[in-house]
Amino acid sequence: MKRIESEIEVKAKRKAFRSALIVLSVLLLVVGIILLLIDPIKRMNRKMISDDALHAISSKIEASETDPVEMTYVVPKSGNEAEGEGYDFLSPEETEEEEDDYGYVTLTPIGILRIGAINIRYTVWDEATQVSLRYGLGHYEDSVMPGEKGNATILGHNYRDGSMFHRLGELSEGDEVEFTSVDGTVYVFHVVSSDIISADDLLDYALGNTSNSRTLTLVTCTYEYGNTGWRRVVICELDSEYYDEEPEIIIETTPETTAETTSEADSETVSDTTDTENTP
Repeated sequence: MKRIESEIEVKAKRKAFRSALIVLSVLLLVVGIILLLIDPIKRMNRKMISDDALHAISSKIEASETDPVEMTYVVPKSGNEAEGEGYDFLSPEETEEEEDDYGYVTLTPIGILRIGAINIRYTVWDEATQVSLRYGLGHYEDSVMPGEKGNATILGHNYRDGSMFHRLGELSEGDEVEFTSVDGTVYVFHVVSSDIISADDLLDYALGNTSNSRTLTLVTCTYEYGNTGWRRVVICELDSEYYDEEPEIIIETTPETTAETTSEADSETVSDTTDTENTP
């Protein structure tokens, strides 16, 4: 009798163990599925917010015609983080965005960047911070505004899903880059160079005084030479027809050319005088 009871107990324990093992397996499966879905859900949320912001800003620019557009857009401070975003583009210190009591951040757009060759059209925010770069592109604050004299720098993530600046390396010399400011002004640039540089050298390209002409510099991370530490830099020049004044033409002179010019001017003066004197 005791033997029968012992076998029943053993079978009950085995059944309980199998049940516990099944429950644990189901829990691990659910946790695994959740972990696998976290990044796609964050990516979907970032895209939804980015697309909504682009539509709202684009509509307001079109409705305002040529009047300056003053607008802001509110996004969540956390919850939609992107992998690797903690590695800053330009400095180890992250700019503090203005945050409200409910964990939201207010962003301000400066315009829209469109590159037809690689199917890009995104909002450009007035700052290049971790939060702003989740939902569009960011303007480097120590550079000029696009279209102004000097260098304007715009930064964007290289998302592996193909969004933002992932395809920046596909641009070729002569490709058109269009920037529409919030006042409706459209500036058309053309690509003049595309290079991979060390992140340590990025400031040599990003600052506003790195060019005497109207330059637009596009920057993203790149992985051709390793996982970190490299940047893709695409430099574009503004078409001359969009300049707000005629380019200054400087003629360099030498003592020889100055002497020749003076001699020619004296000869012309003598000739004019002679002709006048001989006129009836």
